[in-house]
Amino acid sequence: MAEESTSATTVEIPADLARKAKEKGWPLDLVEQALAQGGQPADLIRFMDMGVDPEQARAFLARSQAMRSGGPAYATEPPPLDLSWMHVPTEWGIRAKPTKRGLTMGAINIGTYGEVPDTWEYQTEMPRGAMPIPGVEGMGYSIYQKQEVWADNCADLYEEAIQRRWRPATDVPWDAIRPLPDDIERAFCQICTHLSEKAQLEGDVLAGWLPEISYGYHEVKVYLSTVIFECGRHVEVFRKRALANGGGLGIQSPGWGFRSIVDSRNYTEMAAIQMVLQDSFTLTQLRYGEMLAPSEVEKTIFRLAMQDKARHVAYGLAHLKYVLIHRIDRREEINRYLDKGEALLLADDKDTPTREAFAILLGGGKDKAAHGLTLVEELRRRQVQEYMGRLEWALLRERREKMNAALRQYLSPPAS
Repeated sequence: MAEESTSATTVEIPADLARKAKEKGWPLDLVEQALAQGGQPADLIRFMDMGVDPEQARAFLARSQAMRSGGPAYATEPPPLDLSWMHVPTEWGIRAKPTKRGLTMGAINIGTYGEVPDTWEYQTEMPRGAMPIPGVEGMGYSIYQKQEVWADNCADLYEEAIQRRWRPATDVPWDAIRPLPDDIERAFCQICTHLSEKAQLEGDVLAGWLPEISYGYHEVKVYLSTVIFECGRHVEVFRKRALANGGGLGIQSPGWGFRSIVDSRNYTEMAAIQMVLQDSFTLTQLRYGEMLAPSEVEKTIFRLAMQDKARHVAYGLAHLKYVLIHRIDRREEINRYLDKGEALLLADDKDTPTREAFAILLGGGKDKAAHGLTLVEELRRRQVQEYMGRLEWALLRERREKMNAALRQYLSPPAS
């Protein structure tokens, strides 16, 4: 009865759909059947453009109708086995060999499976090196260019991230925590609030970009997944430290620097600002945090977080270097991204609580905060010089002259 009702239904075919059906060789009775079963014109046009042929469409509609009627998935007998998939023309006979570090991502990049194309042609989730089939729906990726995301070290960074993973709940010796003077505890809690907030933002931003990267560059995708996890771990560990010693969370950051990351309109812009500029400055803060640690608890937290953050910076710099080597025309574009990032990073100097918290820790107490502020200037000098040194490694040496003047001053030796 259901089939009789469907076939008797008169369905009006929109003009644009009729034109597309004629162009792609779909009979109008097939289009009418698809519309009668609930198909939307826009979806049908998309299927036609993807190369779905009339026979595939009829088979799908027959299965769909049978399932609605409570019958078997196939309107007729299931198709016989043909085992044609066993003769797929991909490279066969591959034997990837483990290295001293195991069977790594790099170890399986052999033969055609290790060929990373400059442009990925497929819109589906097909693994690189597999055989595509017609009619598979696109996944909506927006990044198909290797130069937009690639870094030569991303597979190695993934392996390192997996092998050096740590757990805040058990790998930090929480029992070794000891009471601190109120001003020191408040300073540490403010810095932990600041670092937890930054990690939360970085994880959110990267999670938004991950679905945009096509599967031809799976090494980048799997590495970024570890970065997102590590950002979550930093949110966790710094929040736990703030709540583990009689203190609490402090005041949030003004967030100006966050805007330059969230507002990035392409992946390389985001990576340059977040993983080169911001993460470089954060890495220096983490190094100072370990130096200032009053107990093995804080020392462990900052040391482990530094290992993670160093990988984030390493990926950002390697990606920047790859772009500058393969797309020399993007140099000025990247300098403009850093112009914006540096200006908004400087706006965050209005984050008085975090600045004063570092001054208290560097000076040795609230009563020595004035001296501590001079040491905060040394911290900033170290941040800028290390940032510039990393940019030189990435072949952006002209940044020394183009850097924001308020930061560039720290590249000169301090006045006596």
